[in-house]
Amino acid sequence: MRVISLGEGEPELAVVACIHGDELCGKHAVERFLADDPTIHEPVKFVVANEAAVDAGRRYVDEDLNRTFPGDPDADTHEGRLAAELLDELAGLRVLDLHSTLSMAEPFALYQRATPETFHVLQRAGIDRAVDISHVPGGLVGYLDGVAVECGIKGSDAATENGERILRGFLAGNGVIDTEFSLADPEVFSVTERVEGTGYEFIAENFVRVPAGEAFARRHDEELTAPEAFYPVLMSTDGYDDIVGFGARRLGRLSELDH
Repeated sequence: MRVISLGEGEPELAVVACIHGDELCGKHAVERFLADDPTIHEPVKFVVANEAAVDAGRRYVDEDLNRTFPGDPDADTHEGRLAAELLDELAGLRVLDLHSTLSMAEPFALYQRATPETFHVLQRAGIDRAVDISHVPGGLVGYLDGVAVECGIKGSDAATENGERILRGFLAGNGVIDTEFSLADPEVFSVTERVEGTGYEFIAENFVRVPAGEAFARRHDEELTAPEAFYPVLMSTDGYDDIVGFGARRLGRLSELDH
């Protein structure tokens, strides 16, 4: 784990990259930002989490870090120990956690703790869509206040560019740097189910309502159809080994929710 702290005093904010070693957009976005030698008005911490996996060119070394929290300092696995170390490093901070995906190019945010601090981050991340994934166990943002942002397609230049834009907006919205920003009011969805299955081609569109009875995935001559209307989230043809993705319902705009 590599930690870079900027500014004077104790930070209240952190930007995390490379929870998964094969998702490099966050690392590249942080490096681009730091290369500009920015003027920092408030302290902030940058963390490149799973450096060993990055160096190996793999998603993880022993096990998926994002399914390992809270971890254990005496764990037998690299990620088990790293999860505990990372939570200790980020304790009490508002966190922006940068990822990439195979499901869609447009960025969207994921959160698990519906706290004022989490919504504070959401408003400053400049994202049009956010998903409550508290239905899904595990994940860094299940253990602290903050959001994970899927910046775009894994390995793409666009994901890095999106990551840098989101990072800069988050920092500007918290007074860390002088850059124009505007508060976002994302459309919010809540995951309600895992959609099981392997080898399916996803034929619908994420965040677009699938009516009851309509097919949303296909495997040869077999189709998966919606028993009732839902919104696909994190669905893709190649994103998972054991599931197609997740089903969700729409909650409304962030400003319409109780928080």
